[in-house]
Amino acid sequence: MTLLVIGEPRSGKTGWCRDYVDRRRKCGSSVGGILSPAVEKQGQRVGSGAIDLLTGQQVPFARLSRCRPLKKGEVAGDYTISRDGISFACGAIKQAIESRCDPVVIDEVGPPELRGRGLMAAAELALASAVNVRVVVRSSLKEALQRRFAGYEFTVIADLTESPSDVSELPDCESHEPAAHESPTERRQAQKEK
Repeated sequence: MTLLVIGEPRSGKTGWCRDYVDRRRKCGSSVGGILSPAVEKQGQRVGSGAIDLLTGQQVPFARLSRCRPLKKGEVAGDYTISRDGISFACGAIKQAIESRCDPVVIDEVGPPELRGRGLMAAAELALASAVNVRVVVRSSLKEALQRRFAGYEFTVIADLTESPSDVSELPDCESHEPAAHESPTERRQAQKEK
């Protein structure tokens, strides 16, 4: 099953995933993949890192090009993405698949991946595997992701587009139900129909 965490930049997607990972681990799940937390300097976002959820190891992933760009990197918008960071993140995702982690988190699939670069090879491998995958994607790229992977079914687990979503709203560990979470828009629409 592939579940999506959607939201625009700075909407809290990575923080939500960190809480989700903690909750899954408390339930006894072996969680793998990567998180990409923001790197800030003097209160300003200057890039992101990549954390391997199996090992806890963290490496630099992206930096604002106008600041101190990473060596051996690819430019993506305002950022330089480290080739070493991409290799590290892809390796973490592949290791999580091989270890049959449940779930495998991919934070995040962005414009480079939708052009076939960045983490796309690892994302494709994860989606084609038997593991449960949690993909983080910007709300504005959700449809492009679904077109790119037209043969796959995606369900939104958290929509942070309009308002925060709390991990505690998900079913508890004992239910073993797939966690599908209504977006705030879907919730309002359902309330109107009542």
